[in-house]
Amino acid sequence: MKYDVVVIGSGIGGYPAAIYLADRGYRVAVVEKHFIGGECTNYGCVPSKAFYQFAESVRNIEKVKGNVFYNWVELVEWVKNIVKESREGLEYLLENRGIEIYNGLGRLVDKNKVLVEKEGDVIELETDKIILALGTVPLDIPIARFDGDKIISNREVFYLKEKPGSVLIVGGGVIGVELANIYSSLGVDVTIVELLEHILPFTDKDIAIALKQYLVQRKVRIFEKTTVSKIDKYSDRCLVELTNGERIEVDKVIVAIGRKPDTQNIGLENIGVEIDKKGFIKVNEDLETSVKNIYASGDVIGGPLLAHKALLESISIAKRIAREESFRVDYRLVPITIFTGLEIASIGYSEKDLQSINIKYVKYKIPLYYLSSVKIKGFKNAFIKILMDENSERIYGIHIVSPNASEVVSSYMPLIIGKLGFREARSIPYPHLTVSESLRDISEYIIGEPVHLFLKK
Repeated sequence: MKYDVVVIGSGIGGYPAAIYLADRGYRVAVVEKHFIGGECTNYGCVPSKAFYQFAESVRNIEKVKGNVFYNWVELVEWVKNIVKESREGLEYLLENRGIEIYNGLGRLVDKNKVLVEKEGDVIELETDKIILALGTVPLDIPIARFDGDKIISNREVFYLKEKPGSVLIVGGGVIGVELANIYSSLGVDVTIVELLEHILPFTDKDIAIALKQYLVQRKVRIFEKTTVSKIDKYSDRCLVELTNGERIEVDKVIVAIGRKPDTQNIGLENIGVEIDKKGFIKVNEDLETSVKNIYASGDVIGGPLLAHKALLESISIAKRIAREESFRVDYRLVPITIFTGLEIASIGYSEKDLQSINIKYVKYKIPLYYLSSVKIKGFKNAFIKILMDENSERIYGIHIVSPNASEVVSSYMPLIIGKLGFREARSIPYPHLTVSESLRDISEYIIGEPVHLFLKK
């Protein structure tokens, strides 16, 4: 079969390019070895946020001493249906544009040929251009190898047949803290172990402390500067020994220490596609690999492993292939969002980043509990922090630690890209009661004319 473009991987780094090009008359094929939609739809974004919304509902009811009764099996089935509907929606978008979907492992033979292998059958696809949207897979450690039962990853954690009574989460990064929030809200005993100085080690310490305080209030045990030294598996439990001397019995061990690129058995070496020392595919500014007319996008090229970053990369590549004016993703502007009740959203540099490159800055930080919308949700340690140059002319970073931060951060985006100034921001009629009103308040605070905050003389 001959195509203009073959996309290997149907996740959010792949399907947007396929759709964009098909709409412009290109003959496109998509190769997917698992499920349409990739990691985000099937194991990450979609099931995790479905669980998250349910867990937040439980937490809100319990705030008023209410009791919640639910059926775990029905909860998992509901999540499965959400995932299924999302996956089928993507399949509909692809199929109705005439995009051929090949289910199987795609392997590169040369720069114009892809073999699709499934259950002994092989289909040969010829193509002018290839987009590698291979994604990543969960990373484990020698002492805690995945077994799909006692020691699991994000791929199993939302599909367990029985609700665990207790879990140990290895890794206090984004996936680890999100899972800790969800499971603790659903009444599971949760312990996190983080090897480095504090959870969310890539963030500033004040952000990590705020989230730690919240999770501890949710009865999550957190051990920092700690890791696992031994795991003994029994028929129904695991006995875990930690490097701090603690011994903990849990139903499940969840390993959430990071991801690795899914580049094994693809045939990159057959055609000379270069990878870095961690296995991520190297690309230039136009997202083209070391082989002409072969592009790569999404998690497999490294950088922030985020769906919204992958989507932009995918469209950027499609525009280049279509010979249209394209764009380059400004990775410093890709917001990091963490869904933990007390949510976290960050754009740009952290204080840690600025200090490491010796850039002087001014910090404006305000608490957010004065907002009724935050009081209602019950987060006393919510805050917003803006980092600027010494002349207050350039914004280096914006950090929101607040309920709904994942939504509110979009209101702040025009500030950091220079499309909105503080004097303009303070005159915008933001809806009341919302957390987005904080943009007006911090703008007034920075200008020196606060209404809802007291400015010390």
